[in-house]
This record gives sequence, structure tokens and C-alpha cells, in this order.
Amino acid sequence: MHRLTLLAALLCPALATASNCTLPTTLDQRQFTNLSDPLYQPDNPNAGRMVQVSFGSNQYVLHILGTDLRIGGSYRYQQLAPHIAEIQMTEAHPAGPARYTLLLTCLTDHQGRFIYTQHDGPIAPRQRQNSGRWTLQP
Repeated sequence: MHRLTLLAALLCPALATASNCTLPTTLDQRQFTNLSDPLYQPDNPNAGRMVQVSFGSNQYVLHILGTDLRIGGSYRYQQLAPHIAEIQMTEAHPAGPARYTLLLTCLTDHQGRFIYTQHDGPIAPRQRQNSGRWTLQP
């Protein structure tokens, strides 16, 4: 049993440190900077992009860094465990609405990993997944 725990800790370091970090209980007045992994799904048009997301009580504004593009939307945040949370987002993209989910896990209280799952959107592929790193701004 100890070998399995050690193997899991070596293969998934996030699992080994997950109990030592906590995600916020609310996103209201918080800001994230997210960097999508460029290699997870190369056909994803947002792979490798860095965005800054500013949250209000039920609304957010996403700024694609390096561009003038700012996109608003609504969200619902739910903490599933102290170190795991889900953000359900509906975005008012200029080309049409997009619905997606961010599953967050923390590595520290201010940064961690995310899995992005787009359920529907105007830019092909309409359904897609990617992952990346998030950083919570102070």
C-alpha cells in the first residue's frame, strides 16, 4: 500500500500537496491569470494563450493578454473540496455564446492547475478540452 501511495505522489505531485492548499470560498472581487498549455490539444485556438479573468458577484470579464479583446460573461463558482473547485461559465463571445467549465485544483493557496472543458462555442472545434496553470492575484 505504501508503494502505491509513493507511486501516486511521484506521478501526481498535485495529489501529494493538495491537502496543504485551499481555494477561495468566493471569486467575487478576485482576479486570475491563466496560461493554457500549448501542447495538450494543438488544434485548440486558445492553446498557449494567457488570459486575465476579473470576477464580480456573478459576472466576469476575460482579457486575452496581448490583444485588446475583452469578453464578458456570467459564472457560477462551487468549491467541491478545500483544494478542488468548479467554475461554470457562459461567455458573450463576439462570434456567439460559449459555455465552458474550469475545474481547478490548487498547488498552493495562490496557484494551481485547471482543466478547461468547452461544452459549446462559436469557434471550432465547438467542444474541446485543454489544461493549464492558474495564478490568483493578491
